[in-house]
Amino acid sequence: MVVSIPFDYSDKSIIAISARALKPKKIFLGSLFLLIALAFYDICTYLAFAAEGKSVAEVFAANGFFPLKLFCFDSYIAIFIYYYLGFLLVGLSLMTGLTAIASIDYEEFRGNPFMSFSKAVGFGLSRIKQLILSELGISLFILFILLLIIILGLITRIPYVGEFIYSLLFFFPGFIISALTIIGIFALILSFLIVPASTAFDRNGETFNSILELFLTVTRQPVRWIVYTAYNLVSAKICSFIFAYISFRGVQLLKLGAQVGGGEKITTVIASGMAHLPWQGNMVTFINNVFPGIDFNFDISCLAMGTAGNPAGYLMAVSLFLIFLTVCGYIFSVIGTGQAYALAIIRYKRDGYKVTDEEPLYFEEEYINPPIDKSDTIDNE
Repeated sequence: MVVSIPFDYSDKSIIAISARALKPKKIFLGSLFLLIALAFYDICTYLAFAAEGKSVAEVFAANGFFPLKLFCFDSYIAIFIYYYLGFLLVGLSLMTGLTAIASIDYEEFRGNPFMSFSKAVGFGLSRIKQLILSELGISLFILFILLLIIILGLITRIPYVGEFIYSLLFFFPGFIISALTIIGIFALILSFLIVPASTAFDRNGETFNSILELFLTVTRQPVRWIVYTAYNLVSAKICSFIFAYISFRGVQLLKLGAQVGGGEKITTVIASGMAHLPWQGNMVTFINNVFPGIDFNFDISCLAMGTAGNPAGYLMAVSLFLIFLTVCGYIFSVIGTGQAYALAIIRYKRDGYKVTDEEPLYFEEEYINPPIDKSDTIDNE
């Protein structure tokens, strides 16, 4: 039975995105694809160092599994691996995750609030080709326009009349072409957020629909999208701070409660786990602070107090990392949910189209008592 989901397509609907994002399957989706993105980044980073001829063991000893900073390379191979292949795989992983998260929201709008984690992952993976072709199409559009500008510049090399022709064509079509280039560049930058939602919105998996939705949003509803996205990012940061604080207090309670039975060993194991993690890094500081520019945070250094060196610290490090990853997954879930809601509202405001009028993609009618086939009954008689 299809469930009717109330959604009024008004601006106030965007307010609830932080609560709508607080679902285990969405948080786990965000955590999974963030982990995949980190794995790709690690692999490409260390491959780039290897291509430079540097000792991977020494670099790993200094950075571990979290080389979360930009590195500079000299060789073309290392630059290609790190800046092009690495960032391409990381960006594609994150966009796939946003697509998977948005697909859960759109299925809910269509009347199916029971879309499973595995189906959301499968949907995101099935739309990788559409994501790649969308980004490639936008990039080729920009390159084509830049080529036209270059050709316009070559006209000036025509003896005697070249400068006159260039000046004559400077406004039209020169300026028009240049303006389109700027719009295309802005669209390419914003596509990281808009294209995943538009890809999840599209039922048929057509690349043109994703690109069209991107440009229509950028050109016809830019102010509304900017306001929604600004609220989306601010709420993601503030609500993730609350989520992180609750998680921190939960770890503290688990530590203090376990110390009643385990004594000092609990402190040693947790301190050993913290010793293997970059808990003093910029990323952790960003999460533990309520908002950039506001000095309101909580300190997790108390978890690192104690004698480190317990062999179980490696397993404890994995557990602590998964808690931090869950917090980041919630941030990702808020962003993906916010973009899904924003696109649904913008599409309605622009075209009057309601995603709630669509049929679910992944809903199968199940019966407690299956209907009886009348033809079989007649045959038996």
